[in-house]
Amino acid sequence: MVLHTRTEVGRNRLVFILTIILSIASLITVISQYSQSSDNMHALLLVLAGIAILALAISLIQLYGIPRRSSVLLVQQSEDMIVATNATHEGFKFRFLRDVMSENIINFSDADRARWKFLEEDGYFPALCIRNPKKLLILRLCTMMFDDVYFIDGTNRWEHHNSSNTSEPTFSTPEKPQIREWKGTVSHS
Repeated sequence: MVLHTRTEVGRNRLVFILTIILSIASLITVISQYSQSSDNMHALLLVLAGIAILALAISLIQLYGIPRRSSVLLVQQSEDMIVATNATHEGFKFRFLRDVMSENIINFSDADRARWKFLEEDGYFPALCIRNPKKLLILRLCTMMFDDVYFIDGTNRWEHHNSSNTSEPTFSTPEKPQIREWKGTVSHS
């Protein structure tokens, strides 16, 4: 498994976009020059067109494969913290978090799974339940692993830590993620 830093992902995205632009420009040039060129140039232009089509296809596939922004939702209840994410394909992050917090991880009960089922409609999947968590430790670990970290406490106060440029954001904003069916409170009902 290869892990890329956020800046490498941004640079790769830029390279793929520039390759797509250059490939399209090459194809336009080949199409416009083909009818006016000699037989020797026809072969060279066809090779150039083939290379441009191949580069275009590979860049589109690579651009499609770039990981999306990963978000984590940390919901602090009385003595538990629910960790839900939109990055279910990145299970290695949860294995790391589970290894660090090993004695505090508890299993979801069927009632807990049913209670947090509404998050799945918005793309967040409850992954872990942590008993007696240290908020600062969990927040720090999550900002190192995820692009967006949303935290909500028992008083319905939201914090958004944008970690897409740095793993240690200096401030948080009171934003909440796009969750349509949020009940407005995290207290037990």
